[in-house]
Amino acid sequence: MLEKLKIQLKHFPIWMGLVILSLFVVLELIAINKPHSVADNWLKRVDTLVYDWRFQGFMPKREETTKIVIIDVDERSLKQEGRWPWSREKLAKLVEALQRQQVKLIGFDVVFSEEERNAVQQVLAHSGLSDQAKQELQPLIPVLDGDKKFAQAITQKTVLGFFLHGAGGINSGVLPTPLLTVEPRDLDKVTINFMPDYTGNLAVFANAALGEGFITTLPDVDGVMRRSPLVLRYENGLYSSLSLELARIYLNQSSIQLQMVKSGGQLRLESINLGNHKIYTDESGMALIPYKGKGKSYTYISATDILNNPNNMPVLKDAIVLIGTSALGLTDLRTTPLQTGYPGVEIHANLLDAIIQSVGDQNHMYYRPDWEPGLTFLILLLSGLAFVFILPMLEPAYMLAVAGAWLTLLVIVNLVSWKVSHLDFPLAILVISTFSIAILNIGYGFLRTNNQKREMKMLFGQYVPPAHVEHMLENHHLAGLEGESRHMTVLFSDIRNFTTISEGLKATKLKQMLNEFFTPITGIIFQHNGTIDKYVGDMVMAFWNAPLLDANHAEHAIDAALSMLIKVEELKPIFVAKGLPEIDIGVGINTGFMNVGDMGSMYRRTYTVLGDSVNLGSRLESLTKFYGVKLLVGEGTYDVAPQFLYRLVDKIIVKGKREPVCVYEPVCRVEEASDSRKQRIEQYNQALAHYYSREWDAAEKILRQLHKADPERKLYKMYLERIDELRYEVLPDDWMGVFEHRSK
Repeated sequence: MLEKLKIQLKHFPIWMGLVILSLFVVLELIAINKPHSVADNWLKRVDTLVYDWRFQGFMPKREETTKIVIIDVDERSLKQEGRWPWSREKLAKLVEALQRQQVKLIGFDVVFSEEERNAVQQVLAHSGLSDQAKQELQPLIPVLDGDKKFAQAITQKTVLGFFLHGAGGINSGVLPTPLLTVEPRDLDKVTINFMPDYTGNLAVFANAALGEGFITTLPDVDGVMRRSPLVLRYENGLYSSLSLELARIYLNQSSIQLQMVKSGGQLRLESINLGNHKIYTDESGMALIPYKGKGKSYTYISATDILNNPNNMPVLKDAIVLIGTSALGLTDLRTTPLQTGYPGVEIHANLLDAIIQSVGDQNHMYYRPDWEPGLTFLILLLSGLAFVFILPMLEPAYMLAVAGAWLTLLVIVNLVSWKVSHLDFPLAILVISTFSIAILNIGYGFLRTNNQKREMKMLFGQYVPPAHVEHMLENHHLAGLEGESRHMTVLFSDIRNFTTISEGLKATKLKQMLNEFFTPITGIIFQHNGTIDKYVGDMVMAFWNAPLLDANHAEHAIDAALSMLIKVEELKPIFVAKGLPEIDIGVGINTGFMNVGDMGSMYRRTYTVLGDSVNLGSRLESLTKFYGVKLLVGEGTYDVAPQFLYRLVDKIIVKGKREPVCVYEPVCRVEEASDSRKQRIEQYNQALAHYYSREWDAAEKILRQLHKADPERKLYKMYLERIDELRYEVLPDDWMGVFEHRSK
């Protein structure tokens, strides 16, 4: 019996290594065959760390063979010329000034989708003018027509930007002629990213400009700009980006050729050709952004300097200029692998620069070739099998040496491929699989695993459903005790007027009420994958996306809150029948990055969350009574949970903070909302849009209609009162309608 046990222990590293290798092989196969699956997203998320590290440590170097200059609407320009958006007449002067400098091309990282108000027409719209005065003013309309002047200015050398997006059925302006029109039978086969909506330029500008390209950017799930679309699809048309369109015109190419291949019943994009310039993309039309350095790697000239400098500027002669902004208030600063606060216009500059220089065998675009998945899978399988059977025969020191040498070789080959050939090979799965098998053989690892299981059972058994505890014990890699920063959702719920209620009840009745309240509420939180943090008196705090990962944590939290509100209404008659007081609750939810982990002292510890996002969730709960609503969520929750119908409640600054945030009331799931409810919410949100635009009469008219139909809703009355106060105040130019709460 003892001898049999020794044999089993001897072969433990081999069969356990095979199990680990099998897991990685299955993971890689799922990622290859099911793009955007959990396995694929997880591997991509880990590989982004390697990707960012390579960019930071091995920044590409490109010679400046093409003059690219950025005309920057910076803070100095705004201070000198006035706040953005500038008048079309001023923009026309900017374009004309650039043309006098003999620039090659002008690209606008701006969309002109709305008409500019003509001052004369605004005067004529007011009553009280005599017929003679109106006749005398009529000839001035074309003189002060800024749109006409701008359209005349951009007829030469100018390429405009437009947006393709998914903003919910909002289309404006016009689109240019697509690069390619897809046959209806092939629409489901094309793998290029699809956008359901657009915001284009006015027809007068689109018809006048030399060309147009979209300026849409699609950051990765962590908000970092690592790749950008060069081609997007709207309906059955394929459209080019601003950088691609500028490159086409600069290279004097009549058309852009899309290299499509048929594979697995799909039409996959392989590359884009501009004559002998070949640009590699992934199948969805996304290209890795070939940053040449941190922000302002190109020549920047303040827009005000162009407008006010009559002299020649040699740096602009024959240059491609991109007009964009680095001003903080204009929200075109992005997070990149190199830095945060990176000017968005420079992303277009990097792509344009690399496209123009990628000629013949000189490739300056980073890409992942089509044959990479097969090569990665083959290396994973063969190296994994070698490690499983060779390492158990070596001494620990040799195990470390062999594993270290192989990892070093993987890293070197990966970096050389990146640096020399601009190939983006994945590294994470090969490193992780090698490291996992090596660690298994060095320590067998099962003692550490058993300890982790015991700790998890002791700690998480208090906070999550038993089924979740069992799942974590079986998959202990999904949760840990160590502190970490994670994107999560937190919920706070409090009983209204609890102090008054508790003073009127005996201790036994109060205990009975709380027990009968917390039991179903806790069950609802567990049903929606939540983790109970703590109970404090009448307050319950819960969070999502820890310890188990939950990709839809914000959605589950809102579902839980709506179910809690329904349950409270069901409890009211039951409580009355038992001689207990009726109760109401307020719920606050917020989503953001939080610190989560096992925290406390040597005497007592708890698994909890901390951070500003948590504090805001608590503040939102306390504000529900102020606004007369039962549920409030922060804009972080609103942004990632579009499944619900929301009412914008306010733009606020909470005590102790300086940055304003928008707060919303989730009404119900979108598919559950009646047409009348959707209409009321739309009317209300329209009223707030007028309110924030200082259109007091329009906002008041809608709010009074809503108040008449629903006089009990506090929000309508509150905004009517605010309008009465603000109407006669002199508001600052930067007034945004933010309300500051001075108490917690």
